Parts: sequence; C-alpha cells; structure tokens
Amino acid sequence: MAAAAAGSASSWTCAGGGSLRSLTSSGRFPDHYQRFPEEDLVPSGYTPLDSARDFFTRALEPGIGEFRAATGLRCSPDGAFAVLTGEVRLTLDGPATDRLYVLNLATKEISPISKGGESVQRRARWSPSGASVAFISDDGSPGIFHPWTTVWGDPSSIRPVRLSGYSAEAVEWSADGNQLLVLAAEEGAEQSVTGGSGSIPSSVADTDRPSWSPTVRRSGAAAGGWRVALLLDVKSGEVRRISPQGLNVWEGCLAADALLAVVSDLPWEGDWTNSRLELMALDGSWRRIVHQPALQLAEPVSAADASRFAVIEGLASDRGIVAGNIHLFDTADGTARQIDTQGVDVTCLRFRDRDHICATGVRDTDTVIFDLDLSDGKMNIHHAGLITTSGPFYPEAAPYPEGGALLCAESWSEPPHILHAHQGKYRELLALADDGQRWLNAQAGSIEVVRWKSSDGLEVSGFFVTPKGGKPPYRTILAVHGGPAWCWRSSWPAPDLLTYAFLSARGFALFMPNPRGSSGRGQEFLAKELGDYGGGEVDDLLTGLDQLVDRGMADPDRLAVYGVSHGGYMSCWLTTRTDRFKAAVAGSPVTDWYSQHFSSNIPDFDQMYLRASPRSPAGAYFERSPVFFAQKSKTPTLLSAGLVDRCTPPGQAVEFHQALLAAGVETELVLYPEEGHGIRATPARVDMAGRTAAFLERHLGAETA
Repeated sequence: MAAAAAGSASSWTCAGGGSLRSLTSSGRFPDHYQRFPEEDLVPSGYTPLDSARDFFTRALEPGIGEFRAATGLRCSPDGAFAVLTGEVRLTLDGPATDRLYVLNLATKEISPISKGGESVQRRARWSPSGASVAFISDDGSPGIFHPWTTVWGDPSSIRPVRLSGYSAEAVEWSADGNQLLVLAAEEGAEQSVTGGSGSIPSSVADTDRPSWSPTVRRSGAAAGGWRVALLLDVKSGEVRRISPQGLNVWEGCLAADALLAVVSDLPWEGDWTNSRLELMALDGSWRRIVHQPALQLAEPVSAADASRFAVIEGLASDRGIVAGNIHLFDTADGTARQIDTQGVDVTCLRFRDRDHICATGVRDTDTVIFDLDLSDGKMNIHHAGLITTSGPFYPEAAPYPEGGALLCAESWSEPPHILHAHQGKYRELLALADDGQRWLNAQAGSIEVVRWKSSDGLEVSGFFVTPKGGKPPYRTILAVHGGPAWCWRSSWPAPDLLTYAFLSARGFALFMPNPRGSSGRGQEFLAKELGDYGGGEVDDLLTGLDQLVDRGMADPDRLAVYGVSHGGYMSCWLTTRTDRFKAAVAGSPVTDWYSQHFSSNIPDFDQMYLRASPRSPAGAYFERSPVFFAQKSKTPTLLSAGLVDRCTPPGQAVEFHQALLAAGVETELVLYPEEGHGIRATPARVDMAGRTAAFLERHLGAETA
C-alpha cells in the first residue's frame, strides 16, 4: 500500500520540509542541499529516498521549462533550418513533454513552433518546398494525437485536423505538398513496449459507466484497435482511408502514387513480429508484397522519385527498437539486395537522393553515421566513436543537404548538444547543458570500455563505470539491459539512466555488458539467443564479472545484479544459477514463461526466443523459468512492476516473490498502480531509486555520506 501511495503522489515530500512543487516556485534549494554532499554533513534521519529526491532535483530542476535533449531532427530542404523534438519538463514532479522547435543553422537561434501549453508535439516534417511544417499533437485531447500544419514563420496559420476515432502516430508530405500521409491507430489500440505498454485512451469520457463495470474480451475480437493509413488533403481537410480493411499498418511512407508499408494481418502487438513489406496504390487498385522477411522490419523509406525503396531488417524483441541490415529494392528491374554496412547494425535510414542513403547505426561500442553510395556500395563515414546520438531508443541522425548529418551528440560524460558532422569534422550548433546537467556530470563517475572472452571463447564487450572518489575493488552492480535485442551505449545518464547515475554517485561501480543477443555485433551475434535464451548469456555476464574481479576492480564479496524487462528476467534467472550475488533488483521481469505466454500481449516473443511450445510440460518453458528454480536461490531480491503493464504483466513479479517467500529467501515486492512497462513517471522513479539504493546498501554495505 505504501508503494501505491508513493507511485501516485502529486508532489514529493522533501527532507527538511516543503515539497518539490514549492521548490520549483521558490527557485532555490532548501538549506541542507547547499551542504550535501559538498560537506560531510547529513541531516538527521537522512535516508536513501531523501538522497534520491535530492539527486533527481539537483539534476532536473535547473532545466525546467527548457528542452534538454533533442530527437527527430529534420533539415529544411534549403538547409537553412532544422526542426526537432525537444523533451521539456514543465514541473519537477510532473511528466516531461515533447515540444517542437526550429533551429536556425546560420544564427544558431532556437524558437518553438508554437506555445503548446501542456500538449505534446512530435514527428515534425517539412513540406517539399520548406514553406510549411506538419506534425502531430494531442493539444485539446490528452493522449489522442491529431495532425497539425503550420506555415513556417506564421504562428497564426497553425491548425489541426481532428480525426474521429483515431490517434495519429506519424505524418509525411506527398511529393507535391498537397497531401499528408497520416499513420493512425484506432482508440484502444495497444501500445508497444517503447510506449510503456497499455493502450491508446478513448477520446470519449465514459462518465455514466459505473466504477464496478468490467473489462470484457471475447473470442474472435481484437485485443485492441487497428492501425491504418489515411490520406489528408491539406487544403480541404478531407481525410480518407487508403489501407484496406483487415490489414494492420505499423509503419509506412509515400512512394509517388503508392504506399510502402510494414504490415501484418492482425492488429495485436504480438503480430508485429510477423510483419512484411507491402506496396499498395493510393486508390486501392493494386497491392503487392515487396519483401517477406525472415526477421523483423523497420524504417521503410523511398527515394523521392520512388525508383528505390529501402528497409531495415533485423532480429528484434520489441517494436520500435530494430537494428539490422539494409535491404534495397530497385523498382526499375525489380531486384532486391542486402547492403554490406561493414559490421554496422543500422538503426536509422534517410534517402539523401536516389543514389545515396544517410544511415546511422551501432558497431560494437561505437555509434556510426555514414552516407552509402548505392551505385558502388561505398561508405562515407561522418562520425564513428563512443560519442553517441540521441534517439528514442537507438541513435539517429538527419542528412544535411550540403553534406554530412545533423545529430544530437551525447555520452555518459557529455550532456547533449546539436552538431553538424561531416567526414569526421564537427560544427557545434547548440549546447543544451544547464547547471543541473553540469552538476550531474560531476557525480556520475567515469566510463571505460571493457572486453573479455566468454567460456566458449566468444568475444564480448561492454562498459564499466567507476564511482568518483572511491577506490577499487568496488561494490559492483551487474546492470543487464533490456531487449535482449538492444545494447548499452555511452549515453548521457538522464533522464532514463538517472537511477544508474544515482547509484554511481553513492559509490557503486556499474558493469554494463552487451552479451550475446545484443545489437551492434551483427545478426549472427543477435541470433545466439534463439533457442538458448538465458543460456550462453549467463556465461557472458559471469565471465565479464570474473575479469573485473581478477583486475581488482570488482569486489567478489559485494556484487549485485539489476535489470528491467529482459534485464529483470536475467536478474531473477541469475539468482537461481549462482549464489555470488548479495542482492538482486528486478523490474518488469518475466519469471514464468508459461503464464507469460498466455497473459502477455506479445506471446510471439517467447516462442521466437525459446523455440519451444508453451503446451509442453517440459522443455525451455519450464527449464528457463526462474519461478520453478526459486528454491535454488539464496539472493535477497527486490521486485517491481507496473499494474497496467501488458507486456510483462505484474503477475510475473508476484509469482517470483511468492516463490522466494516459500523458499525462505528475503524478498520485497513493489507494485506501481499507474505504471506500465518500466517505471517512467518521475515520482515513481525517485521512489524506486531510493528503494533500490536502500536495498543494495543493506546487503552490500554503504560507503557514501
């Protein structure tokens, strides 16, 4: 009950009195902030939760009202401006929102597209002439997005087109600038893991519905709404559907008089893994399959004259998080080929012209931005290194018309700033650092790349963050990333990694490995998890820890494991494989593959990775489920989950908690009533960060003021 109250609080109570809302309005920290941690004085009764509140406040408060990270960069056709999505925090305890800004690339001046109020704005696109901008916003209908257009430089021209029964997810201009492709989801459609799970809300307030009314699902009915492609006439505002009934459109773009789209036959989230690439006439007169992939698809793009198409194909565990190979299709002769990208797992595609693609991706621990010449396959590298780029989940960059690319660069030790990169040379356009980010940079420790060989000789890499002011061997947290088809990069630790930075500031070292199954090492490396989920990866993680112990960096008697989603699964699983960990923290975990398959909205995931049947009483569904081996665990475990998570339902955490209790193992369970997959609201994040620090320090010892 205490966890529920903390998760839904509208403001935080601070040590020393007051609330964060009052701090925001007063513009100053309470007295004890000014002596902690600079002086060795701690207020009486100061707890890890108090420390977490201080830490998040110091890191985030100076940036209130300003954007401190940029995604969705797009250059105007003449190269004079760039439009971007900036994440803005309006209050310390409220959610961050997305706002659209235009950056003058000559003067480096930044201005908002509109005031926006508390609405969310994102996915901006320049018209072909550069005179107008289209985007989506939920202004006037929180959580329900509609397409908006504005003439650049004329605030009075901004106007929405209200969709009935749909929420817009993306927009794109036609070649003549007269129409907009609108990709939209029916209200009630399921959200992906990247969206926090749950579903798109209804625009109709059901005030007459009694509070006891049930949610009903029937056989043969979709678990959520469909995703469709609409065509909007910009002048008249007329909207018509161009995708056929019974076809779910996940992503798409216009290709002259046709729609190029990633589609599937069913609307529920799990069917995304079965998608294919289709091309269909806007008038519905014809359809054809362009590509039936073996893996998953993302980022369908077309040259302006529709002479060539491209798409990313790769093994992926979540919609919206795909890193893989480029598949190129030539419409003139109907040929298709896979492009050699020299070991780069591509995450972002943009056609520069019909003969060149600007692409971004990951290669081992590096982020790479390059131009690809489609005539000879030559790669022209603009950036390669540990400095990565902001993106929703993977790095992205935008082609600059005069050459090179625009990116929002960042690293663990470098706050975001917008750059123009061209063949290894850089021009800074806008620095986004504030006093909070500079303070955070002084707290978050130092990062280095580490490499080792697993027990079968496989080469593995990752990162090791050492706390400032401490001496080895360190209390060390094995931080397992989600996915598993994802990877740690040297990313700025805010806001999503702020808990890790907080733990580093409290004296913990962080071991952040990219074991088999991670992206950045090619599809063969990714596929090593298929049919061996939770197998060889265990050896990759433990041999990496062994290396750090042998180097005298990690204290073998003070090790912990921490992860969310796939990382939460591995945190639970590892406690049943070894007793070397003194504590484990698992967020949004899977612990029982049988119940996960029959209660999750992504049942295709476990079948893809386990390569077994959930109807078998033996095999991988039993052998790789932590709940059935809880009696082997001796590790105190802190579990957390969101009650509206459809991806890894909260029952997964409950099951393991109950199994550990039955085995006599110390365990805590924290359930957040308003959270979905992962913990995203700032008050809940602070609460969980404080609980995590307290739990780990209880079992590994405390070494911080």
